[in-house]
Amino acid sequence: MSGRTPGKKLAKKQTQKKYENLGGPLRLILVLLLIFLVSQVFAAFIAELGLSLIHPNGGMSLDDSIGAQFVYVALAEGLAAWLVIRTVRRRGLGLGFIGLGRRPNRGDLGRALIGFGVFYLLLIIAGVIVNSLSPDLTNQKQNLGFTNISSGSDNVLAFVSLVLLPPLGEEILVRGYLYSGLRKLWRFAPALLATSFIFGAAHLEIGSGSPLVWGAALDTFLLSVVLVYLREKTGALYAGMLVHMLNNLIAFFVVIK
Repeated sequence: MSGRTPGKKLAKKQTQKKYENLGGPLRLILVLLLIFLVSQVFAAFIAELGLSLIHPNGGMSLDDSIGAQFVYVALAEGLAAWLVIRTVRRRGLGLGFIGLGRRPNRGDLGRALIGFGVFYLLLIIAGVIVNSLSPDLTNQKQNLGFTNISSGSDNVLAFVSLVLLPPLGEEILVRGYLYSGLRKLWRFAPALLATSFIFGAAHLEIGSGSPLVWGAALDTFLLSVVLVYLREKTGALYAGMLVHMLNNLIAFFVVIK
């Protein structure tokens, strides 16, 4: 027994060193922002380039084309996930570090349904409080795109773009990379709050030219609280991905209504 102890200690030190290679909180956040910006800019460039080739005379913007919006979302979410996986592997860490170390199971589905119920309970409570203090915030609408759906194929592309793809890319980036990194440095509560604050702030639609969407930021902050809790308790991203998809499914029905 005693002969294996030094080996275990060495393995633990090596693992800890790999975590330290990710850097401190500021570095984690900066890498997160860099991955987000690179994926968004690259996806927008390719989508716009495709539109310019298909419509060389102009007159068609990204917001006007459901197909181009689908390409944009698919590229952005896929590239973000790929960059996260590449980043952690270059640090000598496996997929388990970002919550992808095992396969989904039935327990994930049950926890997701409970988590979804808890999220909407929190949403109702927060909505009552916010409406009593500032009713205007509850009337704010988030710009989800896909406003000119006109065919069955458009519906399919919008469904995949709004319901399926964002939960995959965003969970790997935010709850996978950011939260996992912060959790190695901090206790659960500070890591949860920091992750959820950043995720909520990302939905303010800063730079859009419109007023900040505080209602959407609050909703996504509360969503992230539930998603982080599921990430912590299950050790994986799958339950959180399902909750995220269910929430986006409701947004999808709002869009096509």
